[in-house]
Amino acid sequence: KEVPAALFMAVTKTLIKATAMASIMPAKILEEANNELSRDNDNAMFCTLFCGVMHIPTGVINYSSAGHNPPLLIKKGKNPVYLKNEKKCVALGVWEGYEFTNEKLTLESGDTLYLYTDGVTEAVNPTLELYSEPRLESEIEKIKNIELDQVCPAVMNDILKFADGADQADDITMLVLKYN
Repeated sequence: KEVPAALFMAVTKTLIKATAMASIMPAKILEEANNELSRDNDNAMFCTLFCGVMHIPTGVINYSSAGHNPPLLIKKGKNPVYLKNEKKCVALGVWEGYEFTNEKLTLESGDTLYLYTDGVTEAVNPTLELYSEPRLESEIEKIKNIELDQVCPAVMNDILKFADGADQADDITMLVLKYN
């Protein structure tokens, strides 16, 4: 979304990396980065972010969200569910001093976490209908047993089919993590 947004994202990425060196609690990482981004933010720029730290031997993920779309958790043999925060959270750069909360999730062998940007659920078709969270959840349900490296291409194909050639206003980014 042009040069100012790219620079804001570069600064955000740098702040997250630097802060993560001093703390492994996601809420603390987000608070520090948010405070820096909020100061002197005359252009009212912001970014959403999902921050998670995983302890690989146990599958425990401590996470916090800065206004980002909720990930989908696909537990082995169950329907996908959104990881919705109990507390509403704000994007980074919006409100200096905002206190983020830590959440905890334990993945079991075979569980999958699907993360995505709002460009996925806000993709539009020629009549300007949104792809939407329910449609994404339905698509993930249909494809939950395919090979991991095929999940993102399958969702992208469904988005392209839905969009039917309509131009998209936002990036479409996805990440899939399977815990073995």
